Amino acid sequence: MAAEVSSEYAVQMHGITKRFGSFYALTDVQLDVKKGTIHSILGENGAGKSTLMNILYGLYQADEGEIFINGKKADIKNPTAAIANGIGMVHQHFMLVDNFTVTQNIVLGSEPGNGIFVNGRKARQGVLDIVSKYGLEVDPDALISDISVGMQQRVEILKALYRGAEILILDEPTAVLTEQEIDELLHIMKNLIEDGKTIIIITHKLKEIQASSDECTIIRRGQYIDTVPVKGITEDELAEKMVGRSVNLVVDTTPPHPGEVVLDIQGLYVKNEQKIDAVKDFNLQVRAGEIVGIAGIDGNGQTELMDAVNNLRKCSGGKILLCGEEIQNKDPKYGIDRGLATIPADRHKDGLVLTFSVYENTILKKYRTEEFSPGGQINRKKMKAFANELIREYDVRPEDCGPKQAGGLSGGNQQKVIIGREIAND
Repeated sequence: MAAEVSSEYAVQMHGITKRFGSFYALTDVQLDVKKGTIHSILGENGAGKSTLMNILYGLYQADEGEIFINGKKADIKNPTAAIANGIGMVHQHFMLVDNFTVTQNIVLGSEPGNGIFVNGRKARQGVLDIVSKYGLEVDPDALISDISVGMQQRVEILKALYRGAEILILDEPTAVLTEQEIDELLHIMKNLIEDGKTIIIITHKLKEIQASSDECTIIRRGQYIDTVPVKGITEDELAEKMVGRSVNLVVDTTPPHPGEVVLDIQGLYVKNEQKIDAVKDFNLQVRAGEIVGIAGIDGNGQTELMDAVNNLRKCSGGKILLCGEEIQNKDPKYGIDRGLATIPADRHKDGLVLTFSVYENTILKKYRTEEFSPGGQINRKKMKAFANELIREYDVRPEDCGPKQAGGLSGGNQQKVIIGREIAND
């Protein structure tokens, strides 16, 4: 049952329904967020979490329902209206200009100045004031392309604060962070709460809810399930509410029995954009039937290594053997045709063509084959049948998403499309 409209709450969303064609993304959903708290929105991939917050931020319009900010009804038709109501949002995929500085990104669109002239000194000082106030340490003069993902997230938070945000929405904020960066983010959030801000987190990570949040609203398949105080509730109870059944969070694993060497990297050298060796004399063997992790802080050669394996970057020395055959310094298709599949770190940049349909994205690595393009023309009936089977097998939601643009899916469902496509590539 929705709470009574009151100034005790920073955000109240009552009876929110959102349809995309015949698909109901949200049905009569409610959200009541108390001022000065951290409130998590919990749900599986495709549950409607991001859709609900995109409505609050003005990116989508609800078909039914009302929004109240600080006890007053709000008409939020676009992000400009959301910002005017003191709402800021940090998206899972950051919206920054890589070749701009931190300061330029933060003040972009809200630059201090007179007419066409921007007061750069005033802009920089304004950024430094916010950095100092909230402990969000970042170099105001650094280029976005030169700072870590964790620092880029800080810039996004600073952008919202610079525009006067009192309510901050964080969409899957820890998805791209290291453990140390997660700890730093939790500390930043506590500083913001102490200053009277209100934070809404979109997540499906149970441990982080318990580590950070005061209350949690659970959404399942577009419907409101419950709002609970986090203190005193267990991970098992949260998981059960999220999926609608008992969940065993303990996974039994059997000892691995590695087989023959499948990937053999020998004495590999790979240069970065600055023509400096990012990978030096690197050796690695991966055997059939095993999972090998590569650990390290972002920026220590992992990207260059994966680019080289996928033939997106030339090697300056060494060999990469796939099932005994050298594949280095070929083209990407060479590895794909020999069974190399990749789930990239950035699904928007490297995993999907966002303006293509889900149907088209599922055959990106197969469209030139005789199976899908006999005579050089894509067999769309075959493509749709293949894609619909993948959508069903990997539970991509909504189930009729095939003809829709991949960019319109939630992040988790985009990931399912990529995983399904790569595994299906034999």
